[in-house]
Amino acid sequence: QIHHLCGHLASTMFYLCAAWLVFQASALPLCREQHSSVGAWRKCKAQIGGLAIQGSDAYQAQFKETFQDYLTARLGASYGLEFESIPSNLDESFEYVGGKRLDFIYSNPAEYTCLMVEFSVTTVASMVNFRKGNALEKFAGVMFVRNDSDFYKVEDLRRARVEAVSISGLGAMQLQQAELLALGLDVMTDVKRLTFSNNQDIIVTDVESGYADVGFVRTDMIDRSVAAGTTKWEYFRVINEIPDTDFPFKRSTLFTPEWPLGALTHVPFEIIRAVLSALWELDRNSTDATLKDPAIAGKFATWVAPMNYLELLGILEGIGYYSPKERKCLRAEDVYEAVKCPRGYVKQSKDKAFCSDDCKDGYVCLCQPCTKLQDPDLLLTVSSLATTWSRTVDAIAVAGLTKFESQCQRMMICMEAVVGQTVKWALLDQIGSESRKQINAPLLSSVEIRLRVDAPWQPMNSENSTLSNGLTTEQYTFVGRTALAGTHVVQIRINGAQADLSPVVAVHHEPPILCG
Repeated sequence: QIHHLCGHLASTMFYLCAAWLVFQASALPLCREQHSSVGAWRKCKAQIGGLAIQGSDAYQAQFKETFQDYLTARLGASYGLEFESIPSNLDESFEYVGGKRLDFIYSNPAEYTCLMVEFSVTTVASMVNFRKGNALEKFAGVMFVRNDSDFYKVEDLRRARVEAVSISGLGAMQLQQAELLALGLDVMTDVKRLTFSNNQDIIVTDVESGYADVGFVRTDMIDRSVAAGTTKWEYFRVINEIPDTDFPFKRSTLFTPEWPLGALTHVPFEIIRAVLSALWELDRNSTDATLKDPAIAGKFATWVAPMNYLELLGILEGIGYYSPKERKCLRAEDVYEAVKCPRGYVKQSKDKAFCSDDCKDGYVCLCQPCTKLQDPDLLLTVSSLATTWSRTVDAIAVAGLTKFESQCQRMMICMEAVVGQTVKWALLDQIGSESRKQINAPLLSSVEIRLRVDAPWQPMNSENSTLSNGLTTEQYTFVGRTALAGTHVVQIRINGAQADLSPVVAVHHEPPILCG
């Protein structure tokens, strides 16, 4: 009788009826807990999670009317279902979907693609956005600067302070990152400072104020700020603008489909079809207020059949956000892991990669996280240590016979010393263990030295060392006295094999004796 009554109420009473149904069904169990995936969902609650990039309150103001009120009213009568809208951030979306703590998920296309691949989410429908009087099935990214700045082309970004939303932001980071990589610039490593503020409104403000030189936002973001009266387009200029008379907004990147709604694997197909059918009816131009109002509140035109999101997987793989081997994407907090240094460079430690100077509270700032590898990767030196000579040895003459090269070269004389002189051999690893792991270079598990061809191999001791560029590494040392006059071949063995820089030559002189 309740369903019969609601079906005949006037459209103006539609949501009052829906609210009454929800109240009557407030104790309904969760569908995924009451029914198996093959069972019919009846008289239970379904939960729809959504990525709230502007915060929970803003999200609910925009989408609660669609995902909770409207769907409850539409499917409550026929299936006895209640829907609940649940805002989430990027990390929570993965957590909720992975733990099957939701039934449906609404998210940005990049995160959704990751969820689809990692957790086999099924696309239900795609939203058609509504901006400046246009129904839009796609959007892109913008790279913009202050109009009075001296940044004009992509190459200028190498000296710029760039601000994006996060490594997980599609329109405000990933699309720009892919575009720049195709043009030969890696924004993660090649710019002066890369800042993540987690808010596109703030990005516009920071570029206008001069805190950031270049901002990354989605195509309609600046226009929304202009419409809100917080800025003016004349303050800005677009970098790498792509001419497009068919699209109403300026853009710097390729397009991506608009946001989708997906269903988790446990949702019956019957319910997926019912939700799709209900969303298709929504139309901001409808004369029926029950179909028009949710679209206006949600700032969309309508919903359509699922668009293709798999093409995004190639973009995410290209920027290093998605690993096809692990079939997994990075998460929003994985900023350090997202840094992929170019060949010949290595990632700095976290305390050096992230910069705090001029980084606002709540922001994450990367400042040139890669450092150039030293060449050669291994450096062998030998030096003289203090030696106590007998009274018969001419110490002044010893100094004249002693000679040490700044760097030992293969098959070249590395040192000339006097028999009995204390010397220190040092092999400096100019890459370091941590960096070797990053670039998949062999670790130096054992380092040995042999001072003559007939001498035994001796282990070299490992010591921590710091290079001039701040890179933490290891140095392997051996201290001993020279013995046996003559020319000797000194060998270095690493992990049981002779090092490329080995052998080197050492000349030992007889000690000069004082006359009388």
